[in-house]
Amino acid sequence: MNKEEYMRQLKICLKRLPKEDWNQAVSYYEEYFADAGEENEAKAIEDLGSPQEAADQIIQNMAFHYSVEPVKNIRGGIHAVWIALLALFGVPVGLPLLLSGVVAVVCMFVAAWLLLAAFLLCGACFVIAGPLTIIAGFTVLTKSIPVFLSCVGIGLLAIGSGSAFTYGIYHLCRRFLAWTLHRMAKMIRKGGRHYEK
Repeated sequence: MNKEEYMRQLKICLKRLPKEDWNQAVSYYEEYFADAGEENEAKAIEDLGSPQEAADQIIQNMAFHYSVEPVKNIRGGIHAVWIALLALFGVPVGLPLLLSGVVAVVCMFVAAWLLLAAFLLCGACFVIAGPLTIIAGFTVLTKSIPVFLSCVGIGLLAIGSGSAFTYGIYHLCRRFLAWTLHRMAKMIRKGGRHYEK
């Protein structure tokens, strides 16, 4: 293993560190190799141990350092206070807005399903009204043949158009249900990943 390969593996092993600490550790090892020189590269690698061992040692040292002397970041503390204040004053406004947004989304879904159900019922009514119109035509067969033919034509038209409409709405309902379930599953997965972080 040469210096470049060692440093490449070390950088990968140190990727858990914050950027500032990562830069500091990488700079230290690059200076170490520069001080050792190309002729002593193999000896330097042997003294340091494997990249994983070196990375573990660095992480342990930094963890110990931070446990003894906590990081003092005034800007971070002020930033946290501002966030806390904004959250405190934002709750009376934000919570009702959030709830109204959730209610609005739920109402839109319910309205869409009710509209689809109304269309489905309308198509079913056409299908049911068709045979009844044909039967009504037979009651006037002896009195007026044109009325009978009109009733039969309207009944057949109602059966055909109602069946086609009902079939289309049925498939639209299935697609909308699949889309709704897909969206809900995606939101749940996204929420789960956010919770894990």
